[in-house]
Amino acid sequence: MPYEYRIFHTKLVNRGLEVVIREELNNDQWRRYEIFQDTLGGRPYLFNGGLPPGGSDGSGAPGIDYQVPAEALTDSEFAAIYKEAQKYVGTPYVWGGSTPETGFDCSGYVCWVYNQNGYDVGRTTANGLWNKSQHISEAEAKPGDLVFFKGTYDTPGMSHTGIYLGNGMMVSAGDPIKYANIHSSYWEKHLAGFGRLSK
Repeated sequence: MPYEYRIFHTKLVNRGLEVVIREELNNDQWRRYEIFQDTLGGRPYLFNGGLPPGGSDGSGAPGIDYQVPAEALTDSEFAAIYKEAQKYVGTPYVWGGSTPETGFDCSGYVCWVYNQNGYDVGRTTANGLWNKSQHISEAEAKPGDLVFFKGTYDTPGMSHTGIYLGNGMMVSAGDPIKYANIHSSYWEKHLAGFGRLSK
């Protein structure tokens, strides 16, 4: 029997939990939320074995504005890496994401940026990137190297990675992709090391 039907098409945009929460809370509520994020409400077993809500980094920080110093951009290799990385600042965190179409998790973001710049890292985890990197000290680290963290959620080895920008700063896929100071209280307690990829 013929019948009439209609199809409704819509596009949903994942703005990320942290962005939505920040818009709804006043400063006092936001400070309480940061404490909750840091302690996981005293019940880490409710959060997937310790994975904080709102993304991989759990820092609770909304991100900061940061301008890479002009002298760092005179290195053409780093300038190209940073140009690609900067395109996605503000993109929501998506667990397992590894392309602009799917969104990014921390290792997916780093793999994408470096693969677009002539590296062949494939798609791997933060720990996989650690294993592919030459391990270096913070004193040796320069813009374009990787920075690694342990214990940001319950997984063996490295649990988070970002692109080091120099001066203690990084860009990484938290929720959303954002700039962060690696020596802030949250990141400092999880800081595990630095790595350098080679082509």
